[in-house]
Amino acid sequence: MNTTTIQQATETRRRTLLIKSASYASVTVAISLVLAKAWAWQLTDSVALLASLADSVLDVVTSGITFWAVRYSLAPADSEHRFGHGKSEGVAALLQSLIVGVSAIYVFWEAMGRMADPAPIVRPEAGLLMMGVASVATIMLVSYQHYVARITGSLAIRADAMHYKADLLVNIGVAIAIVSAAWTGWQIVDPLVGLGVALYILKSAFHIARHSLDVLLDHEIPVDDRRHIEEIALAHPEARGFHDMRTRHGGSHYIVQFHLELDPEISLSRTHEILDEVEDEIRRQYPGCELIVHADPLGLPERRDIFD
Repeated sequence: MNTTTIQQATETRRRTLLIKSASYASVTVAISLVLAKAWAWQLTDSVALLASLADSVLDVVTSGITFWAVRYSLAPADSEHRFGHGKSEGVAALLQSLIVGVSAIYVFWEAMGRMADPAPIVRPEAGLLMMGVASVATIMLVSYQHYVARITGSLAIRADAMHYKADLLVNIGVAIAIVSAAWTGWQIVDPLVGLGVALYILKSAFHIARHSLDVLLDHEIPVDDRRHIEEIALAHPEARGFHDMRTRHGGSHYIVQFHLELDPEISLSRTHEILDEVEDEIRRQYPGCELIVHADPLGLPERRDIFD
């Protein structure tokens, strides 16, 4: 086993451990916040806090989906799934967006009812304590999820972080609503914050759904990454041309194929070595990237893709 292969295996193990640890953290925080917010809502009777509780209940569901998805996506390729199981992350993210959207509609409905029939908030100090604890826990979780998503490229972890970031704003909004409604007598603030939370959650659900559909429908990877991969391939001293690049997301990694033009006089053995060298450099900069590279003799007339 050469040095490059060992490095790739080590990087894969590291990515796997990071993704799993982020999913464990997400489930633990979600369950803890549901229990704490349920206690605080019973004491305060705040609709804004109820909205936050409803969102946290669904966080348990979405975190459970993420927990399943990252494990399934990390399963090695088999005879039925030759490209691996990475797209399960896209499925998980789409399910998350639907669940988050439902929670937003529920919160919106509850807030509209409270606007029609305002009610005072009792024991506001309990609600504020809960929001403070929830905010600190959420900040720590989101920071770790962003770190893991940046290192691994996991779509499911990125989607999970997105809706926990929305939760953080929800917590801040709920705290403001509790203070305003309980200590100033402006009871209308409580349901208004609930409405704002609902709209923000819907916006987050839309962004998660759009990105997950890009993965499931084989949307091309970002243009900057396409160009960079082409530059890496053409940087090889024996590369003479590059065309017919096709890319797609594989969940937490890219799947890329292209044609590399080489001198027609070189041997088949040397051609193989060049392709290996190009692939190793691409994988060094894009860990986990799956590559299908076809060698073409320079100047060979052939039909090419019509897209850029």
